[in-house]
Amino acid sequence: MNGRMQSNAHKHNTMKTIVSFLALLGFTSPIYGSTASVAGPDNGILIVSFLFLMGVSQVGIVFCAICRLVYAQWAKPFFRLAELSTMAFAPFAIVGFLLIFTYEKELFYWLHSSADAHLSGITASWLTSDGLLYRNLYALMGFYGLSWAYVWKGIKQDRTGTTESNEAAHRKVERQLYLMSPWVIAAFVFCNTFIAWDFAMMIVPASHGHQWVSTVFPIHFWFGSVFAGTAALIAFPALLGRSANSPFSERNVRQLSTLVTAFTLLWLYFYWAQFFVVWFGNLPHEFEPLWRQMYGHYAGYYWTMIAGCFFIPLTALIFAYFNRSTGWMCLVALSICIGAWVNKYLMIIPVFSEDARIMDHLDQLGASLLLLTAFVAVVYGLTKRYSVYSNWELSLGPNPDR
Repeated sequence: MNGRMQSNAHKHNTMKTIVSFLALLGFTSPIYGSTASVAGPDNGILIVSFLFLMGVSQVGIVFCAICRLVYAQWAKPFFRLAELSTMAFAPFAIVGFLLIFTYEKELFYWLHSSADAHLSGITASWLTSDGLLYRNLYALMGFYGLSWAYVWKGIKQDRTGTTESNEAAHRKVERQLYLMSPWVIAAFVFCNTFIAWDFAMMIVPASHGHQWVSTVFPIHFWFGSVFAGTAALIAFPALLGRSANSPFSERNVRQLSTLVTAFTLLWLYFYWAQFFVVWFGNLPHEFEPLWRQMYGHYAGYYWTMIAGCFFIPLTALIFAYFNRSTGWMCLVALSICIGAWVNKYLMIIPVFSEDARIMDHLDQLGASLLLLTAFVAVVYGLTKRYSVYSNWELSLGPNPDR
């Protein structure tokens, strides 16, 4: 008995150490720097948080689409909540995107700059305020419209019941969702590629007569959201895993941890692919946007991102002890989400200031927390209206036609 109590105390102390380290990782590095005034948009940190939450929430339905395409049976308990999380942020995404245009002249300064200040091979119609608004707004509305049709198919099946007489109808809808899944993924990629161009790549000013252009960057941008959004799904078994009717088990956590491990390696590949291009191509004018993140004031932020998105998850997830534990996986997911948020921060803020400091903007951090709280509240409201689980899919056994 004493040995068990000592073991539990040791685990408790270890957990406290990890939590303290993550807190230090998340707060000490951002504090580093001077208190010089920050140029650029007045609500830059809030915009970063908005882009982060929008991307992570959209991954809910993308995760479902990917798992349905590869017939991942273990992922079925995640489906309904993941879909509802995507739809819960839809009104915030549309309204928030329109509000961002209040800061058009600060954030999208290139719309009003001369050709010498921001060179681009893109046609003039692309570099207009209306073009920027409509292409992103229509892409968002297309994604969320298709997503709602996708989610509603599953919700309607739950309302018909899960009896054997309905199995044929369930199989038909399962096939329809399978065929719709590639379109959902394509809409996500299309929408977030526009956002990556306009909210990150285009704000980097031209240097040495060249505009910064990277074909890998949009992939890195939206895959970062896929990475963080997938890791965040561990919150579902953490919150619901002990309820009486919960279908979550250790197998679901273990399979999700395997997927997150693979995404950890892919994230690093897409990030470093940008460096490969500029180094092998001997393109010195392409270095500056990347060097700005790695050295000087932002070096602490950069290594926070690398540690949170790569070193911590990879080190933890190669051990079965961690990737089979819901508690440890929650800490890994928190590390990844902090790293992914800092990644978005480094895409935008350093462009406007050489020494911005997060803790100089506690009001924006508070607004970001309020946005997160409102999003969670809407998700909770949807769970009161719709089933937490996709019961009709959970009732279906393996498809004999697969």
